[in-house]
Amino acid sequence: MKIKEIAELINGEIFGDFEYEVERVSEISDAEDGALIFFFDEKNLQEGDDRIKGIAAVVPEGIEECPARSYIKVNDPRLAMIKILNHFYPNPVSSFSGVSKNTHIGDVDFGSDVTIGDFTVIGDGTIIGDRVEIFPFTYIGHNVEIGEGSRIYPHSVILDKTIIGKNVIVEAGAIIGSSGFGYHRVEGRYIPIPQVGRVIIEDEVEIGACSMVDRSTIGATVIRKGTKIDNNVHIAHNVQIGANAIIMAQVGIAGSSTVGDNVVIAGQVGISDHVHIGNGSHVAAKSGVMRDVKDGEVVFGYPADNRTSMMRNEAYFRRLPELFKRVKALENLR
Repeated sequence: MKIKEIAELINGEIFGDFEYEVERVSEISDAEDGALIFFFDEKNLQEGDDRIKGIAAVVPEGIEECPARSYIKVNDPRLAMIKILNHFYPNPVSSFSGVSKNTHIGDVDFGSDVTIGDFTVIGDGTIIGDRVEIFPFTYIGHNVEIGEGSRIYPHSVILDKTIIGKNVIVEAGAIIGSSGFGYHRVEGRYIPIPQVGRVIIEDEVEIGACSMVDRSTIGATVIRKGTKIDNNVHIAHNVQIGANAIIMAQVGIAGSSTVGDNVVIAGQVGISDHVHIGNGSHVAAKSGVMRDVKDGEVVFGYPADNRTSMMRNEAYFRRLPELFKRVKALENLR
């Protein structure tokens, strides 16, 4: 594909050799003739300028000049990269066409162009939408709904009554609809509370590998449209997660908590039960959240608190050795 065609694809301004033939997308370290690479800021460009004279690059429009043989200036290089990667690699992980004979499929309503891999089990009353791809070794229970264009990767488990929207990605090993962790203590014994609800996952959500979403006690555990969940995340029963949230690896959200729209929760955060995380807020990595977080608030630490307060406390903590010496000196004056 010629570089001038890529410039049209990403709506960029091209400089240098308009006829340069792009064969692959590469990192700077392994770029050879025919490669296209990406720069996201000027510092990144300066670090690689000696290696890019014979290849092509995409750069921010604020860069005045680039030593590449051919380069495209764009307003948003990361968005340009997304478009180009989707064009060159539209399906980076391939499934198996058609429906395998090595499956156990109950009374299921199938859409068109559905793919089902070997050793998949699908229960009665389930509805599979158009162009859904279900990879091998997957279990889908009874009365499940999976919307069109969704992809369910190998070894995933989707239990009864789960509803999955359109263009949802469930990565390998994820478990959706497992029993919520609820018990009532009676005379020294824990009596399990029946978990009879379900999970609802709206359109364009991504569930990372080996993540778990528990079904509700009554009602539904809900993940709203466009939210992206990383690997090894646990979402407990009755949790409500808003739209376009980002939840990173090894986060645990306890039962009946709510997470607003456009929230960012960094890695290894623990959120207590019945806590509300407000719209647009950020929770820094390894924080323990035990109170409600306001809209737009940034919190971190254990227990998590407002960023300003925690930064002030951290500054005081760093001065403790000095303050200790001063106190000892005052004591010696007595």
